[in-house]
Amino acid sequence: METAYRRFFPIIREKCARMLGDGDEAQDVAQETFVRLWKSAVAEQDPRQVTAWIYRTSTNLAVDLIRRRRFVVEAPLERQAQGLEELVQARQELARIAGGVPADELAIAILHRIDGLGQEEVAKVADVSDRTVRRVLKRFDERLALLRAEAAS
Repeated sequence: METAYRRFFPIIREKCARMLGDGDEAQDVAQETFVRLWKSAVAEQDPRQVTAWIYRTSTNLAVDLIRRRRFVVEAPLERQAQGLEELVQARQELARIAGGVPADELAIAILHRIDGLGQEEVAKVADVSDRTVRRVLKRFDERLALLRAEAAS
């Protein structure tokens, strides 16, 4: 347990910070992930299963948080124009997507697109087949295109 915490806590905290855009919330999600690991019997399993469990749980907790909160972004003052605007737009889009996509589909997309895991790695973390990952990513892209079209109109 202690080894997993030392090794993965900083990684999970950073992953969640990228997803949530808030260091304090990321810290909370990372801590909750390890509290749940400590309470579960997973910590006694094969290290690869523990790693997969940590990624899956932290992703699901972050997705749940995104869905619960109402994404409120204050209009940026003229101070950091383009970079901040792009970041705000990306986070607003993630919040819209989170509301319109099933949680398991969103988790797989985040693991692949944001965390940079390959499809085989995502399959192991999500405990599904490679084929399922490909289908889910294709379906996610279709939903994303629809959501973007709706937002544009």
